[in-house]
Amino acid sequence: MDKMISCENLGYECAFMACAGTETELFQKILEHGRTVHRVQEFSPGFDNKVRASIREGYCDLEVELCKYGEC
Repeated sequence: MDKMISCENLGYECAFMACAGTETELFQKILEHGRTVHRVQEFSPGFDNKVRASIREGYCDLEVELCKYGEC
C-alpha cells in the first residue's frame, strides 16, 4: 500500500495532497511543499510525529492526484 497525506490532515486550509510508495518519499514531498508553498523556514521539533500520525494508507492514483490540482 502507498502512503498518503494532505495539508488538511495536518490542520492547514490547503488542498495539497502527497502520495508516495514509502514514508521517506512522502516526508520529502510534504517538506518540499511546506518550504516552497507555505514558506516554512524551520519545522517544529514535533512536526515529524505530527506527520507520522497523519499518514494514511491506500493506493495512489496519480491521474486523480494531478487532476485535483488542475494538471490533467
